[in-house]
Amino acid sequence: MKFLIAIDGSQASENALTKALSFAAPLEAEIVLLTVVEPLSSYVPEVMLPTGDWVGWRGLPDVELERKILNAGQTLLQKAEDTCEALHMKNRTRLEMGQPRDVICLVAKEESPDIVILGSRGLGSVERLMLGSVSDYVVHHCASPVLVVR
Repeated sequence: MKFLIAIDGSQASENALTKALSFAAPLEAEIVLLTVVEPLSSYVPEVMLPTGDWVGWRGLPDVELERKILNAGQTLLQKAEDTCEALHMKNRTRLEMGQPRDVICLVAKEESPDIVILGSRGLGSVERLMLGSVSDYVVHHCASPVLVVR
């Protein structure tokens, strides 16, 4: 068996990892730990100038900021990997860049896991409508079965 676990450092993803390991241990399942780092343009919103023009992140990439973001993602993966290894679980990590909801579905298609496990932030219906929800998107668009953990 193979489990794909999406982690983002939130309490919900910590809960998802804990639940996944409790299921995976007796099955001796392979664990694929996934962290998705959003591109810098996701952190800097577009703004409207007084001229009516929209301006976004189009400058030269901030190499140092990108490195810090990637290092933070790698640190999340290392912590999760250490947890798996402490339980003698076979695991590997993937650090990807892009929109989390799309990348999780793409990696699930590539990896063909028996189940995808991710956390839910527990957004209400109004927040979900306005902000969107990674877990909601993955449930509706992923080819593999999905378990959302609160």
